[in-house]
Formats: sequence, structure tokens, C-alpha cells
Amino acid sequence: MWWFVAVLAGIFLFLFLKKSLEENSQGVRLNDGTAAEDKALENIVEMEDIFFEAVKSGKKAVKFMHLFYQEDLMMIKSLFQSEHIPYRIENEHVASVLVGYGVTGFNHTDLYILREDYDDAFKIVKEYAENKRLSGKSSAMAEKAGAVITVLLASSFIPDKNETSGIVVFKLEED
Repeated sequence: MWWFVAVLAGIFLFLFLKKSLEENSQGVRLNDGTAAEDKALENIVEMEDIFFEAVKSGKKAVKFMHLFYQEDLMMIKSLFQSEHIPYRIENEHVASVLVGYGVTGFNHTDLYILREDYDDAFKIVKEYAENKRLSGKSSAMAEKAGAVITVLLASSFIPDKNETSGIVVFKLEED
């Protein structure tokens, strides 16, 4: 009897793996069902490539901000891309690997921009932070837990996830 169960399990496993392999080998699929990967990616502009080209041509780059949460990073990257503001991300996935409260010097992501784009970038981030502040309120228990962690660690700044302090913008220095 056990061999019958083992044979059935083997058949189901084989069919599942075969179907999974077929689906995963088809690549990127567009909404119309086609697999034209080049067509799907042809209009994407890589802002980091534009950033590096601009810096190579002599434009000055500045560290613009620390970000502590992956959600903020994704949103700000999207906003900058839509406004054609070139950027460079340093330690992009640190916040998702070292999860928990953001701690300066430990699990933050740095975002660099061109100096000439500072004012536009600042307006975008200021508006984003204001909308984030208005839309998100954390629970009392989360605030208490954050306060306890802050007291215990007491060595670094720890922003709450729904506060705009999860985004630290650097002031533009004069030449």
C-alpha cells in the first residue's frame, strides 16, 4: 500500500514541477499575453545611468537624503523617475535585509542627486512626506514599543515608520 501512495505522490510531484518549469521558462509576459521582453522594457529610462553620465560630464553630485524604509525608497524613486530627476542609490536593499526600526549608520539607504536638481527634488520629497504624515498614523502600542527600543538603544536616532523623520534630507551646502 505504501508503494502505491509513493507512486501517486511521485506522479503529482512530476506534473507539478513540469507545469512550473513551463510557466517559468516563458519570461516576461505583457498584458496581451505576448512575451516580447524587449518591447516591454524599451521605454524604461534608467535614472542611475543618466546620473552617472551627468557626473562623468562634470556635473556635481550631492548626498540628498537617508531613507530608512523600503516603501519610501520605492515611492521616491518612482517620483524622481516621473520628473526625470537622475539619482544614485547606495545600500538600496539594506533596509529590507536589516529589518526593524531605522537606525542612522546601520540600516539606512543613501540617495544622491545632481546638485542642479536639489530644489525640484526637495519639493517632491517635501510633498511626499507631508502626504505620508497626513495619511499614516501608528498605533499606540507601536509607539510605546518604539519608545522602549529608543530608550534601550539610546545611541542613534530611531524614526517611527509613519513619521516623516524616516526621511532625512541634507541641506544643500554652498560652494
